[in-house]
Amino acid sequence: MKEERQKREQKGRDAEDQVAAFLEAEGYAGVARRLRTPAGEIDLAAYREPMLAFVEVKARKSVGQGLYSLSERQAARIAGAAEFFLAEHLEYAEAFVRLDLVVVVPGMEPVHFPNAWQVDG
Repeated sequence: MKEERQKREQKGRDAEDQVAAFLEAEGYAGVARRLRTPAGEIDLAAYREPMLAFVEVKARKSVGQGLYSLSERQAARIAGAAEFFLAEHLEYAEAFVRLDLVVVVPGMEPVHFPNAWQVDG
C-alpha cells in the first residue's frame, strides 16, 4: 500500500511540474507550489498581471474524469487556503483572483479551465 501511495504522489508531483511549465509558457510567473495552509493545500499559485490564479491540478485518464474529480468540499478548502495566502501576501491585494483547474491527461498538453469554479462569499 505504501508503494502505491508513493506512486500516486509522484504522479501528482509530475503533473504539477508539467502544469507549472505550461503556465510559465503562457506568461504566468510561479508564486507558490504545494502551498499548505490551515484551511487546506493549493497545488499552484501563478501570477500574470493583473490575475492571480490558484490552480488545482488533476492527473486523470481523460479530461472528463479530471473535470468531475473536483468536489465542492475540495473546492471550498482550496478557496479557504487562497484566503489565507492572500491575507499573508499583501503584494497581491490589487490582483484579480481566480480559481483554476488544469487537467493533465497522458499524451496531451494540459487542459486549462480558467475560473473553473466560484465560491459564494
